[in-house]
Amino acid sequence: MVYAPIAKLKKFTGKEDDAQIWLNNVEKAITANGWNNTRALQAIPYFLQDITNLWYQSLVAKFQTFQKFKVAFLGYFSNNNNINCLVNIFTTIKQRENEVVTTYLGCFHRNLHQIQAIQADYFTVSQIVNQFIRGLYSSILQQVCPMHLADLQAAVTNARDFEAAELKANHAQAVNLVMNGSSELDSKLKQFSDSINQKLERYLADNRAIYQPPQ
Repeated sequence: MVYAPIAKLKKFTGKEDDAQIWLNNVEKAITANGWNNTRALQAIPYFLQDITNLWYQSLVAKFQTFQKFKVAFLGYFSNNNNINCLVNIFTTIKQRENEVVTTYLGCFHRNLHQIQAIQADYFTVSQIVNQFIRGLYSSILQQVCPMHLADLQAAVTNARDFEAAELKANHAQAVNLVMNGSSELDSKLKQFSDSINQKLERYLADNRAIYQPPQ
């Protein structure tokens, strides 16, 4: 369900926005729309963007009331140049299961740029590389060694190479299981095959890679 406030409400990004003014406008919209506590909390994510939305999603279980959200929100964002807040959120970014490296990299880049817009030299190159690697999904993380990577691009290339190899191996395994299995595959086998195919499709779309699935 999409919530459209009567008064136009700008999305909060945490960059140049004033947290208190934005929250005042949110409360006006809540009152104007006649939203109760539950609906107000359901509406909040639609008006948060980029790093502020990540912050909300990481703590959403703790917001039983709008008042609790308000206190936490102002505590984090009342100073719109609070670089410590941005860094804390940045370090929680992780590649999710079945999420391709390119998608994770996009989120990583967007949030890194927000920090660098405030202080360009906040992170060293090695710190950026290490943070990117720490956020990789476990199966790729185990393969990537930061000691031999000169910069973020090298880390990304390394991670994508392992991802491509993993996808190729998993796809071959799925094809083999399907071809050698019974006519009625059990649900776990079908879920595995579907999951691998979906991730492979996203990988090819995001990376525009030339890849020939095994015949």
